[in-house]
Formats: sequence, structure tokens, C-alpha cells
Amino acid sequence: MSLTLVTALNDTDRQLLHRSIDGFVPEKIFDVHTHLFHSRHFAEGKRPVFLEENRGYGMQDFQAAMRLWLPGRQVEGLFFGYPSAGNDRAGENAWLQSQVDATGNSRALVLAAPTDDPAEVRRLLSTGVFVGIKPYRLYADVPDTKEAEIESFAPEWMWEICHAYDGIMMLHIMLADGITDPRNVASLRRLCRRYPRCKLVLAHVARSFNYRHAREGLHHLVDLDNVVVDTSAVTQAGAFRAALEILGPRRVLWGSDYMVSELRGSCITQGDGFTWIHPEITGDKLTIFGHYTTVGIESLLCLREACEDTGMTPGDLEDIFRENALRLLKPAPEKHTGPQLWEEAKTKISCGTGLLSKRAHLFDPQSWPSYFSRAKGAYIWDLDDKRYTDFTGGVGAILLGHADDEVNAAVKRRVNLGSYATLASPDEVKLADVLLDLHPWAGKVRYARGGGEALGLAVRIARAATGKSGIAFCGYHGWSDWYLAANLGDDAALDGHLLPGLQPLGVPRELAGTAVPFRYNDIASFKAAMQKLDGKLAAVVMEPMRSELPRDGFMQQVIDACHAAGAVYVLDEVTSGWRYGFPGAAPMLGIEPDIAVYAKAMSNGYPAGAIIGKNEIMDAANSSFISSSYWTDGVGTAASLACIGKMQREGVQQKVWQLGGRLQSGLREVAARHPDLQLKIGGMPCAPSLAFANPAAKQHMIRHMLQRGFLMSSQLYVTWPHTEAMLSDMLAALDESLAIVSKTPLEAAQGPQQAFARLV
Repeated sequence: MSLTLVTALNDTDRQLLHRSIDGFVPEKIFDVHTHLFHSRHFAEGKRPVFLEENRGYGMQDFQAAMRLWLPGRQVEGLFFGYPSAGNDRAGENAWLQSQVDATGNSRALVLAAPTDDPAEVRRLLSTGVFVGIKPYRLYADVPDTKEAEIESFAPEWMWEICHAYDGIMMLHIMLADGITDPRNVASLRRLCRRYPRCKLVLAHVARSFNYRHAREGLHHLVDLDNVVVDTSAVTQAGAFRAALEILGPRRVLWGSDYMVSELRGSCITQGDGFTWIHPEITGDKLTIFGHYTTVGIESLLCLREACEDTGMTPGDLEDIFRENALRLLKPAPEKHTGPQLWEEAKTKISCGTGLLSKRAHLFDPQSWPSYFSRAKGAYIWDLDDKRYTDFTGGVGAILLGHADDEVNAAVKRRVNLGSYATLASPDEVKLADVLLDLHPWAGKVRYARGGGEALGLAVRIARAATGKSGIAFCGYHGWSDWYLAANLGDDAALDGHLLPGLQPLGVPRELAGTAVPFRYNDIASFKAAMQKLDGKLAAVVMEPMRSELPRDGFMQQVIDACHAAGAVYVLDEVTSGWRYGFPGAAPMLGIEPDIAVYAKAMSNGYPAGAIIGKNEIMDAANSSFISSSYWTDGVGTAASLACIGKMQREGVQQKVWQLGGRLQSGLREVAARHPDLQLKIGGMPCAPSLAFANPAAKQHMIRHMLQRGFLMSSQLYVTWPHTEAMLSDMLAALDESLAIVSKTPLEAAQGPQQAFARLV
């Protein structure tokens, strides 16, 4: 038997069809990968056996097929001829042009070979019907075209033309290892960067008929903004899952691969390759249970399964099936969706969002994107799909990079098994073991879901253990009443620790005098705070450092005085933890607290916090009512276990500290080249800070850095996936930006601009 086109569905096909499309495929769709052709254009002896002789397979045939297995859908498409060695490409392109009505969204690609005339390709692209080029490996002048490298069938002149016309290239890569082959990766990265206006569609999920290729190779494409993949003829849900998770739904485009879609069969992963199975020609050699359906229906089933597994929304499905293709064909004018949504958010959400450090007025109200669509590694994409190299580090919560695979896998496992129940997660005990091993001086832990509340717990524990209420503190410690009480009666008390002039509205006046700040590296200031508390000291709460290291035994002097007063020494490692040392700054400073508090980077972006303390202190608070449902959910502990394990195994803290040292040195060199701005560089190496003499310069810097593809502010964070090249690029962009800012007339900044002035 030979292959035959399916023109009528059987009962199995119909059952699978409804399972694949009902409630999944939108009413309007765009097929980004489909063939229209005439069989007369094949070379002698090259016509596939399932095609009739001297017959055109045009728009009417395509629409009939779509009505068969996509009933009720309106389908437009991106069409190109049938690639075949020695075929009449000029005739094929001319016939295709007669089939495509360019008054709608449908368009065509020029079928082209390396030996074709570039001028003729340009002429076709000027017709309004053709929008790009379709090269193919069968046109490569190599002995075995299955091993053809990209440039052998998609030479540089094709890329140049697509770049010049803002055109699309539909590329089916070859080589046995597909997108995991270093030769393919090197060629794609070189060509896509050299020709950024060439919009590249990597057919068949970058030829991931073996789903392992997608899992292992698609990450090479993440930072190539002009690359998308199509789904055509792939019958492996694993390939689609990898594409959706690694590239995101806005870089995945549905394609049918008509006419392959009309054949009965499937392509399966086997070892390091793949095999096409068609029951007409291999069925008698296989053990088959059930029935094969068409490639088109099988591919849709797999895509649906992948979308369900990855939680794709109806909006994501609209993107995959239509909107992504339309954006590729007709790029929309530059949008500013984020700033617009921020203005809307302020009318619906108190203060716009719950974290002060995310509010747009602290950055640049005009251009700050405010919202992300996805984040991965060192990159963030805004709502308009613009990619930024991120140096804001999730306000310090991200250390391993956004959406770290190992941490995500641990969280997915926990979610799949259930994240919350009346019974507790055993991960609580596992994490306690890890934390206590890392803190041999401690005996107990408690959990929370964020730094502010974790510090609130620590203060409650200290007060319960001592029977006193006074807190002497240094640094920033969150939003709680105990902390803001320092500003009762003196709204400048927190200046240098938090935002200047912060109002303690809603904080009970009765708490006045219970919290007193002191200055870092100023033992006289600390003694004055102790004196103000007049024997009522319950705890000293402080960060280990922000912009300077302790001098002259300052930390130990504070600890000794704290203990002499019968108080608890609480070290706030919410920001310093895992970043300034491992597990925190305390070992590096040679100090031992009574309680250490962690959050932020401990769980790499998932809500988690930990209070770790000495037995006698933690036990003294057992009778105090300290309890909350979501302190016991399983996500935070699962994320923390995975995160801490990776940080320890990979030596993450040492790497970011060293890389940060080079960044901080580079920042000082850049600042020195723009003396008019009086820019001061502070902070720790892995978290440097920038302070302008005129705070208004900050928002201009941010605006110009955004234009250059960098998300940054006055507080920077180095993360695990940052590279030397990223640092060099950022410093070069900053140098350019500051050169512009130094020539820009600056008005006085309105409102707080520098965010937190912490321990400086």
C-alpha cells in the first residue's frame, strides 16, 4: 500500500477531533505553515505518490480540508509551495500568487533556493502577496541534505532580503540533533543577531519531532527576540510543553503543515531521533492497538494536552492560534501597555500594588513597564513583549534567576501532590533540618511567608522571651507597627533607615517610645537608643550591613551590650541572606545572633520566610498565640529546599559576589566619566547602589536604560544567570545613558525618588 490523503473522517477520527478542538480551538485561526502547489511543477519522478498528476492543490482544497477537521472555524494562513529537488520554483511561486487573496490577512512565502536570482525574490516581495522566504534543505548542494547546515540552503542573501523587507523566513533546520546541534545553534545566533529584522519561524518546534530536542535545545533561542516556532506536524506533547514553558505562549504559532496534516500517521521519538509511522506502509510490521488518526488531528490533541498541562489561558490560545501570527505579519505600533495598566490599577488597587518598591513613581512614571508577561533567567518581558536584561532582581527576592528550573520543578511536584491540607507538609521538617544544620547555634525554626511578617514574629518572640517591649533597631525591617512606631512623635526617626518623613498613620499612639533607631557603625548612637528605652529593651534588631562593613568591632559590641541588658539579638538577613554570605552575612562577620530571620532569596520568588533561633528563646514564646494558615502551605518550603540545595551545591553566593565586585568597579568607572552628575556608588558588591546628587537624574537614567533593553534602578542585584557579557553590555548602555542625562536640564524631583536609603 502507499500513502493516501484522508478526505473523509472515520468514527475514531471524529471522536478524537471533538476531543482535540471542542472548547480549545478559537473560532478565528491563522495557519502559519501550509502548502499550496501544483503537481506539474515537480521534477520528473519527484511527485509524491499521494498527489494526483497535473493537479493543483489550491485555496479551495485547503479550505475544504479545514472544514473537515476544523469545522466552524475561519482559517487564514501563510502559504508556500511544496519544496522538492529540481522543481519549477518560478512556476510554483507564480501559481501560488494566483491562489492567495491579499485583501485579507493571508499571505505567501517565496519558495527559494540558493541558486535563485535574489532580484526575482525582491520583485515577488514587492507584490504585496509575498512577505518572506521559504528555503529548504533539498536545495542544498551537499551529498546528504539531511545533514545540511543552515547556510547551505538558507544563504546570507536570503537573510539580507528578509532583513531589508522586515520579512519572514520559514526555516526547517536539519542535522541529526536538530536544535541541540551546536552548528545549528551557532548559525541561528549569528544570523538572527546580524539580521534582527528578519522574523524567523523555526518550523516544527525547531524540528523537534524528537521532543527531547525541544527540552534540551530551545533555551538557546530565549534571547533571540526575532525567533518564534510553529507547531506544524509535531505529534509529541513533550515538544509543545517545552516550547510553551521555555519560549512562552507568545512565541508559539499554530501550523497545520497541510498536506502532511491530511495523512494518517504519527511521528514518534525514538532514542536520539524520530520515526514517521504511517499505517498504510508500516502497519503490517508493527503491533498496533487502536487506530491512527490524521497527523493534523494528532498534532492538535498533543497541543491541547501541552496547553492544559502548562495552564494556558483562553488569551494564550488566541495568541497561539491567531494573534501571534498577525503580530508577525503586521507589527503593531509601539505600545505602552504597562504604564496604561498602572494608571488603571491605581483606581482599583490601593496604591496600585502591595509593594512600595514596585510602584512606578519610584522609577519613571512615563516609561516604567510596571508589569511582566514572563520572566526567565536574567530576562523579563513586559506586556508588549519587549525583553529586558534584569538587574532589579525581584527587589532582592531573585538570586537563582527568574523561574529557575529546579525550584519550579520542586514547586510543581508539591502543587501536583497538593499544596495545602489539614495535615502538614513533611517538607517543613526537612527544611528545618537543613536550616538548623546551617545554623548550629540554633535549635528551633518557625515559618512565615514574607520578610516583614517574619520580622514581626521575631519581635513577638523576643518580647515573649524577655517580658519587655522596647526594640532598638538599625536598618529597614518592614511595615509592621512595631517598626513604624519609631516615627510616632518624630516623623524623622526613620530617616536614613526608610523613606524620609514616612507617616506612621494607623500605628497606635500607645506604641510611642517602644522602638528606637540607632545608626550603623556608631556605638554612641546605639548607647543613646539603649538609654531612651531605659531598661525596657526586649531586642536589638538590625541588618548586618548594606553599604559598609562594620568597623572597630561594632557588631560584637552591640551583641554584648544587648545580652548584658538581658535582651535578644535579632539579625535581619531578609536581604543579606544567601547573597552577602552563605547562609547569610553572620558567618562572614564572625557573629552569632539569638534569632536570624530569612526570606526573599531563600525561596527565589516564592512566598517563604524563616525565623531561626536558640532553643530557650524560641520555646519561651510557645504559649504566645502565633499562628496562621498559610504559614503551613507546602509551596514555600518546597521552593526553599530546592533553592537552598542548589545555592549550596553550585556555590551561587561566591559567584554573584565575585561578579558583583566587577560590576561595582565598572559602575565607579562609569560614574567617574560623568562628574557633573555626582553619582555615588555604594552597597555590597552583589547589590550595588547608585545615588545621584539630584534625584531627578534617576528617572532619566531609568528611561534611557529601558530604551536600551535594561531593567534597572538605583538598587541593583546580581543574579546567578548574569554573565560577564551582560555586565559589559549594561555598563556600556549606562555610559551612553548618563552621557545623555548629564546634558539634560533636570528639575527638582517630586516626591520620594531614591526609594530606601538604607544604612548609608
